[in-house]
Amino acid sequence: MKKTVSVLFVAPLLVGACRPADTSSQDMMDAADLAMPPAAMATTIRDLNSAQNTIKPGTRVKVTGVVTSPMRWVTGDDMAGFCYYRVHVVQTEPAPATLGDGMVLTLSLRTTTWADGSTLSQCKDRAKNDTVAMAMDSLAPGQLVEVEGSYDTRVNCGATTRQLNMFGGKIVSQGMAPTQPTPVDVDATMYPVATGSPRVLPKTLVDGHAALVRFTNVKSYGRSTMYQDFSVSPAGSAPGAFISTSYLRAQGTFTSLPDGTVYKSVTGIVLGDFCGGIWPRNMADLAQ
Repeated sequence: MKKTVSVLFVAPLLVGACRPADTSSQDMMDAADLAMPPAAMATTIRDLNSAQNTIKPGTRVKVTGVVTSPMRWVTGDDMAGFCYYRVHVVQTEPAPATLGDGMVLTLSLRTTTWADGSTLSQCKDRAKNDTVAMAMDSLAPGQLVEVEGSYDTRVNCGATTRQLNMFGGKIVSQGMAPTQPTPVDVDATMYPVATGSPRVLPKTLVDGHAALVRFTNVKSYGRSTMYQDFSVSPAGSAPGAFISTSYLRAQGTFTSLPDGTVYKSVTGIVLGDFCGGIWPRNMADLAQ
């Protein structure tokens, strides 16, 4: 068995280099960033997601979780001048798994100069100059990590989701977790995407943001021939859960199956951002 060595990733305070995007907390590019960060408050992901949570946005916290993302997700906005990075983690102890176990680790890096070409490639290059961004890229699914970051919130489709902003943060890899994540079995009809005008995110997607869930005995419908996304429900019609194939397409060529395909189970990460969806991590998450 390959021995895993724990690695410590520490992000310096990069004054003027990054700030949170689309959050309700204060701008982190202020004088407070010139000083050492305050000591992190030890807590848990479940506590942060609890309705009884009293920790305010902007508070530096320390949590542990197991990586569920198959890769660091990267997006960029050349108009805003930022690159965005995210990784999903879940709390695995104590069992059983709950819908309050998930958390998103986010990082925003300012990019002042954009060249012609791929925004994604430029954001990947930008990450090479940031310790936390590279730490995110080094993580593998199933690793146990200790994380220090600022508890934060994000307004999205008429709702507020939770995250840890990794500006000036730390990620400590502790090797493969002794307890691996298990999905929570839920009803696909309870996880529709945001609807209405303006669009409003369903509470189930907010409460389960970043949790790992599983739908059993479902049928596909509403397939997108352009993006290969689709929806599933027991009846094979609305209401149902929107299945985003972003991770699958990013890992290689992927073509979704025709409408009416029956799946024994569909597993994925609940994403409350981008107006909602379920992201399978790999092909094994689509079990026929």
